[in-house]
Order: sequence, then C-alpha cells, then structure tokens
Amino acid sequence: MSSPLRKFNNSDRQRQVFRRSRPIKVLPLWRQFVESLLMFVGGIGLIAFLYWVPEHFDGLVIVSEAIADLIRGITHLLEALLGFGSVILLAGLVIIGLILLLGGSWRMLRFFTQLWSRPKKVSRRPIRRQIRR
Repeated sequence: MSSPLRKFNNSDRQRQVFRRSRPIKVLPLWRQFVESLLMFVGGIGLIAFLYWVPEHFDGLVIVSEAIADLIRGITHLLEALLGFGSVILLAGLVIIGLILLLGGSWRMLRFFTQLWSRPKKVSRRPIRRQIRR
C-alpha cells in the first residue's frame, strides 16, 4: 500500500520562486551603438529646440497665460463639482421625502384598517355572584 504523501526529489528542493533571477542579457555591440547614437541625436535636437523657443515666443507670457488658464480651469472644475454636489443633495432629499411620505401613508392605512376591523366592545357589567352562607 502506497502512502498518500508524495515523495520529494532533489529538483523539488529549490522551487522556481526561490531561484535567482535570470542573468541580464548583454546586447550586441551594433545595437548598443545605434541606441546610444539615437539618444545622443535626440538630446542635441531637444536642446536646439529649447534654444530656438525663446527667440520666437515670449516665455514669460506663455507661462503666465498657462497659469491663468490653469486657475480658470480649476475654478470651473470646483464650480462644476459644487453644482453636481448640490444636485445630488437635492435628489437625496427628494428620495428621503418620498420614502417618508410612502411610509407615513402606509402606516396611516394600517392604522385605519385596524381601527375599522376591530370588533366593537360590548359593555358588560361584571357579574356579581352572591355567596351563599
């Protein structure tokens, strides 16, 4: 009869999770050269563009207009959020009012049905028994 437990062999001792990561692959020399050349040319082009921008655009005006647009956008966003919040608040109040109205009318209806369906009490005098001596 074999045991239900599985026997471990040497390959199970070191699981995939605990193994060291794979070694980093070294790129071929031609690819390293092409990537470095592209990065170098891209850096030169970006610096040349940044040198050319102030000659054609007034940087201070652009920055101040961008900040003003940002402030206007934030104020519009806050106004929109405030309006949306007020709409949600009013909708919640309407829903609460309707729930209270329905609940109150339901309880009033139950009250009247219980009032009308109640049997009428007949006034009875307590019967006094005379004790014979």
